[in-house]
Amino acid sequence: MRFWAVMTGGLLIWAVHFLGLYLLASAADVAKGDAAAWNAAGLVFSLVCLLSVIGLCWRGAAALKARPADDTGAFGLRLAIAGGLLGGIGVVFQSLVLLTPA
Repeated sequence: MRFWAVMTGGLLIWAVHFLGLYLLASAADVAKGDAAAWNAAGLVFSLVCLLSVIGLCWRGAAALKARPADDTGAFGLRLAIAGGLLGGIGVVFQSLVLLTPA
């Protein structure tokens, strides 16, 4: 089960990021407070998610390098890296909204 979490980790982080930004935007809409503070909170959250995805990809690449070429787990690690890259692109794309002027 742990290997499935590693394999789909980048996509899971992307999903958590989407949900987190949605909740932050909803709270900002209800609070009607300082929009810059809510944008800063969203950017910090996005940075944490992006660093998590980068760490996951880095760990997967290091584990892939340490395994022999004929190992059956190499496909799962390659899939984890690909999912992490896709998740990282999604996190960056969703974060661009926070950089636009209101």
